[in-house]
This record gives sequence, structure tokens and C-alpha cells, in this order.
Amino acid sequence: MKFITAFIPASIFVISSLLPTTAWAAPANAATNSATMEVITVTYRSPIDYALYQYTTELFAYFKLQVQADIYTQARSSSMQMAESIHRQFQADRSAWKAPNTLILGKFKPTVRSIF
Repeated sequence: MKFITAFIPASIFVISSLLPTTAWAAPANAATNSATMEVITVTYRSPIDYALYQYTTELFAYFKLQVQADIYTQARSSSMQMAESIHRQFQADRSAWKAPNTLILGKFKPTVRSIF
């Protein structure tokens, strides 16, 4: 009796573990009927060639990071310059609003004549 109670759950686990592999096996048969197969080419290189390849790859990755950092720095600098320019213009406009009767004539001096 103990054997049957242990055998039934074990067989259920084995059968359920085989179900996904049988489901995947069906499309694999259709793929083997095709005329072409995937070919992977492996090229063995000398240690110096591989070191040169690795160095070049790391150099390009570092260069890409530098370019991204420069773009960020330039964008931030441009934004700050634009904000300062707008702030200066706003301050000039605000001072002009406070004293609207002020007239800037440069080297000419206004003369005041009395009517009386």
C-alpha cells in the first residue's frame, strides 16, 4: 500500500515533467524538414589578436560614454546660459515696470521750460 501511494505522486511528477518536452518536440520535427540549417562559424584567433579586439572594443565603449557625458554637459550649460539670459531680461523688464516714466536719452539732456 505504501508503494502505491508513493508511486502515484512520483509518476504524476514524471509525466508532468515530460509534457513540456513533448510539446516542444512537435515543432522541432517540422524544422528538421526544411532544406537549410543554421551554420555557426568559429574562428580561432591568437591571444594578441583577441587582446587587440578587446582593447578596441573597450576603447569604443569608453568613447561612447564620453560622448554621452559631453552631450549632457553641453545641454546643461546651454540651459543654464538660457536661464541666466531670461533672468537678466526679466530683471531689466521688472525695473522698467517699476519706473515707467524714466527716459534714457544717452548724451542728450532734457531741458525743462516753465510755462508761467
